[in-house]
Amino acid sequence: MSNFWGAVHFGRLFYFRGFMEAKDMLTMPDPEFRAHVVEYLVAHDAAIAENTKVTRKVEATADQVAEDTALIRSILSDVAAGARFMCRLAAAWRFFQKQVFIPIVLPVIGLYGLWFYTQFHRFPAWLADCFKFLMAVL
Repeated sequence: MSNFWGAVHFGRLFYFRGFMEAKDMLTMPDPEFRAHVVEYLVAHDAAIAENTKVTRKVEATADQVAEDTALIRSILSDVAAGARFMCRLAAAWRFFQKQVFIPIVLPVIGLYGLWFYTQFHRFPAWLADCFKFLMAVL
């Protein structure tokens, strides 16, 4: 159980190899990213399985403790489901950025801006505002 509780810190779940920054997730190669997510989920499954074993041992000795740990085990299974959902959401967002937004959407927006400029001799207001925002942030 120490592996799982070592990953829980002040009510927040961290990756077992430490924090993973968003920039690291975007630049990490796909196989390494998948391996990291799988490692994270396998560790969750192992922690839940270990907690289940402990709960079954406790059930034989004290019913009240067993009920309490059964509740915790059910909460942990919900947490694992939530973690899986968030990992899938992160993978979907990463796919969208790398496979759709950067290679397709950004060039189309750029071409539209150039076409708009050739027709009306100004850039669209929303495109100019986005550019100003990016220049201010970056």
